[in-house]
Amino acid sequence: MALHAVPRVFVNICWCKLLLRWMVVSSSILPALPLQGFAQVSSLLQQPLASSAAPAAVTTLSGTITDPSGALIPHAVLAISVAGSAGPDGSLGASPGVSQITTDPMGHFSISLPAGTYDVAVSAVGFDGMSRTITLGTRPILLDLRLTIATTLDEIDVPSNAASSTAAADNKSSLIFRGDQLNTLSDNDNTMQQQVLAMAGGGGEGGGSIYVDGFSGGRFPPKDTIREIRINQNPFSSQYEDLGYGRVEIFTKPGSDKVHGNFSSSGSTKAFNSLNPYTGEQPPYYLLFSRGDVSGPLGKKTSAFLSGMRDDQQNNAVVNAFNPDGSQLSIAVSAPTTDTTAGLRIDRQLNTKNTLVSRYEYSKSDATNSGVGLLVLPSEGINTSTTVQTFQIGNTQLVGPKIVSETRFQYLRTRLSQTPASTAPTIVVQGAFNGGGAPTQASQDSQDQFEFQEYLSFSFGNHFLRTGARYRLLHETNISTANFNGQYTFPTLAAYQAGTPSLFSLTAGKANAELTTGDLGAYAEDEWKIRKNITAVFGLRLESQTAIPDHFNPAPRAGITWAVGQTEKHPALFTIRGSAGIFYQRFAPGNILTSIRQNGISQQAFLINNPSFYPNIPSVAQLSGVAPTPYSISPHLRVASENIASLSIERSLGKDGKLGSVNATYYAVRGVHQYNSENVNAAISGSGARPLGGSSDVYQFASDGIEKAQSLNLNTNLQLTKRLSVFAFYSARRDTADTSGAASFPSQPYNVSADYGPSGLGFRPVGQRLFADADVKLPFNFSSEMFLAASSHSRFDITTGTDRNNDTQFNDRPAFATNPGPTSILYATPFGTFDANPQPGEAIIPHNYGIAPRLLFLAMGVSRQVKFGPRPAEPATTVKAGQPAPARPDPAYNLSFGFDAVNVLNTTNGGTPIGVLSSPFFGRSISTNNLFGLTSAANRIILLHTSFRF
Repeated sequence: MALHAVPRVFVNICWCKLLLRWMVVSSSILPALPLQGFAQVSSLLQQPLASSAAPAAVTTLSGTITDPSGALIPHAVLAISVAGSAGPDGSLGASPGVSQITTDPMGHFSISLPAGTYDVAVSAVGFDGMSRTITLGTRPILLDLRLTIATTLDEIDVPSNAASSTAAADNKSSLIFRGDQLNTLSDNDNTMQQQVLAMAGGGGEGGGSIYVDGFSGGRFPPKDTIREIRINQNPFSSQYEDLGYGRVEIFTKPGSDKVHGNFSSSGSTKAFNSLNPYTGEQPPYYLLFSRGDVSGPLGKKTSAFLSGMRDDQQNNAVVNAFNPDGSQLSIAVSAPTTDTTAGLRIDRQLNTKNTLVSRYEYSKSDATNSGVGLLVLPSEGINTSTTVQTFQIGNTQLVGPKIVSETRFQYLRTRLSQTPASTAPTIVVQGAFNGGGAPTQASQDSQDQFEFQEYLSFSFGNHFLRTGARYRLLHETNISTANFNGQYTFPTLAAYQAGTPSLFSLTAGKANAELTTGDLGAYAEDEWKIRKNITAVFGLRLESQTAIPDHFNPAPRAGITWAVGQTEKHPALFTIRGSAGIFYQRFAPGNILTSIRQNGISQQAFLINNPSFYPNIPSVAQLSGVAPTPYSISPHLRVASENIASLSIERSLGKDGKLGSVNATYYAVRGVHQYNSENVNAAISGSGARPLGGSSDVYQFASDGIEKAQSLNLNTNLQLTKRLSVFAFYSARRDTADTSGAASFPSQPYNVSADYGPSGLGFRPVGQRLFADADVKLPFNFSSEMFLAASSHSRFDITTGTDRNNDTQFNDRPAFATNPGPTSILYATPFGTFDANPQPGEAIIPHNYGIAPRLLFLAMGVSRQVKFGPRPAEPATTVKAGQPAPARPDPAYNLSFGFDAVNVLNTTNGGTPIGVLSSPFFGRSISTNNLFGLTSAANRIILLHTSFRF
């Protein structure tokens, strides 16, 4: 779709909204109809007849249940009873005269009742309950009931209807962190992000996509500003472009109706921590994290949430490499980073049917010696500075009793700059060291991203309809001198010492490039409640992206859910969910920018095999006889897609599901048109001829890869007691592919399938991952949290470090040494004996043949709360006979202090081993797997923390 057509699309959407509102207003002359569908009435209350014996008037009580930000809460439970017949705590089912209904997926409820006075008690998972007394006359009443977020898991009650709900969003395979469950995640935002993405990637495609308050492309907000994190929520929803088994949805905290604040600090120093096992003595380092937020009302209908954070980390980067003279080098280099974020969120209730939410966030990150570590020497360090500003505004409006309109806008402004420590030519010695200047050199990048969303939801009988569109626009200007310094590549340390490089590359021309691209996604979906225990979902999503050849991508999706054995009086024995659909992967704008920049005209990339002029860097004039290598998008590129089907079975545990739930999900994936890069003019082995003629290589982004995957996921979420909650997620997965992404080249230029084998997520024989967390409330206001992560062996690729076929890619693999000859180059390894110069009859080893170490990570924390200060005034309540008195409100102030132990077992988790066969480090890990760590300087880290809340 052309960009100039986008305003017309949104004009049409706005006209549709006006038409819908006119229809609702014009229909007001008709009698009010009770909302049906997902709102189930368990019984109709009766009122004693008047003395005239005439039947009492029947009217409609309807409305919405929302959270503090105005967001609608689906599947909340309302207990409605004749005034005075229910318990003072609003407990469900306290009297045989109680009628129970649930809100539909839009957060609406409706019920017809005789005139009279009623007690209404509301409960929802993750929120404090509330109760109201209302009087019904002859006119319908519309209520907007707003719940407050539960502060601890003790206050969370699981509604009985939700325990066996067949709604698509109520799948028990979802992972939800809220309240005290958030405490089990790291207080360091970078580590928390890795924990969440690992759990998302462990369960799905793409390693996790991030949505913040409904918007894509954003950064993880600071932990203290997060209200809730959801993973795998409604995985086959047509509203999203990506599969839910990996989608991360983050919801930030709204303002409150009273002034509240929270200030915290945590830190660590070298003296508290164990040594990094892959290096010796290190320079001093420290970690210091500071957080603060204040929320409160701004008038009767407006609230605000103001937050700020600063992370000051004096990190050390560990280098294990070889010096140019051949001596081994093991040093720790200072690599400090600082991150500062400030944000403001304002919630405004325009009226009972219209809520406006706005949010602004400023974030700045600075890093010194970025990129240094492992084989990369300090001379290749770069200093970076990144600022990101986020502005969001959203409007949720109830258009009549059955239609909800959601309009959202987001603007992301990103500015990045980097400067290199050295402008000398880059030296790459395969498996030994990377030295000289950084290959990326200096750059300035400016990105302006706009996102528009318009969604409509309808409740129509037994159908819940959703439709809408999302449009994203990116404008990027980039100035980069990457590879303007030139690069020499050597296959071995001996070749470097002999001064015989295998490849020289140099980029020249314009440093600046500019990109404008957009993508559009529109969808429609019907969630049809066929029976009370069977729900089917049918949806269609249409996607389009500019700047690539493929512009039309339809994605049908469907699913069905059956609550086996569910009746009015009994919950389901178990619930079965089956779904299938097509999911597309957007072509990254960074790849489009590469094709614009490296087109052979604006910039020229010169590649010379076996150069004879080392160590001198030739001028562009001296390279005038060398044809540049362009990098373009293939005219036959198709958008990568995955055909996915899943089947799950779930069961709620305990009465009304209050104990928790268990779930098992199997899904299968077949991916086609997976992205890769190809040298389409590489010299043909044997003849040396080039298909396109000439003497230069031609790079293209293509979509010739395939992927196949199967996964079995098990998860449970248990509230074992009021003091102990446990979550666990296990995944067993087999994943094979012949590409590792858009920038990966095949080892054989004209045979992509030669690299088919375990992918980056593939394991031997099956990849297994386990994540678990627990929250324990101990006596005397102590509490403890735990987070456990474990995985089986992963895989890594084994290469020779040479370019035998002269395709400019150093990804050739050795062969099994089954027929060695006089020209064989043999290596005896723990994985077998390999021939780095394969002989006739010898089979090339598979892709990702190497076995990497396992992972075992355990983080634990202990803290204690001290509550003091005045207590809020107790609300006036009437305690009935046989009912316990309500608990006294907590004091106004809360002081907490404690410690966290990261990698408490001090387990040595080795990083990905070096896979270059000729490297002295081959098959060895030379760094820790710092997936969940705070710094590479230490193996076990002890953090002290304190916080004050009021």
